[in-house]
Amino acid sequence: MKRKLCAISCIFLLLSGCSEKPKVSTFHAEEDRQEIETLEKALTDNKKIVEAAGVFFDHQLVVSLQVKPLSKFKKEKITKSLEKEVKSLFPDHDVFVSSDLKITWELNKVIEKQSEGKELKKDLDEIQELAKEET
Repeated sequence: MKRKLCAISCIFLLLSGCSEKPKVSTFHAEEDRQEIETLEKALTDNKKIVEAAGVFFDHQLVVSLQVKPLSKFKKEKITKSLEKEVKSLFPDHDVFVSSDLKITWELNKVIEKQSEGKELKKDLDEIQELAKEET
């Protein structure tokens, strides 16, 4: 009896852990709710993403994402497909998508700080330069 109860509770734990939606944080310099909601929907609909962040500024969109542990081997493919999807949703924006953890950290700092103007542009340029670095 204890074995069955233990097995059933383990199955429920596994199923509840697999059904979580990704944590998505966004920031838009012009506070355009429609663009924010469109991006959040695209990111939350992707089942292979655990965490994502996005920042809009002056027709520029920077998105970072973290994939689920079992999807790490397909990280580049997931990143490319999401980049293609986001570019189709925002054709008038210069889109940059990265799955690098340091980019996610830095983008979350920018979202928390919620800077504007030249400071935000400088932060986003630094993030894109960080992505070009080889580690």
